[in-house]
Amino acid sequence: MVTARIGHHRISLENATLALGHAARNYADYFETCRRKRNAIDYTHSHVATETEAKEILEKAKAFYELVEKWIAKNHAALKN
Repeated sequence: MVTARIGHHRISLENATLALGHAARNYADYFETCRRKRNAIDYTHSHVATETEAKEILEKAKAFYELVEKWIAKNHAALKN
């Protein structure tokens, strides 16, 4: 179970790769890089990410969402809405 404790984002990404397989590795690596960047900044700063970076992470998140949805449909159809 993933909880809101130190390391929970990293653990979530690792578990996604374990569950989804090789197809999730590039997403997990990308989101891990984003997570580290976010952790390197102070939460009080604004405009740290460029607009290009924000668009890129949104595109990656949407693609990862689609990958997860396809995996759920294939492996656990009863969980699909």
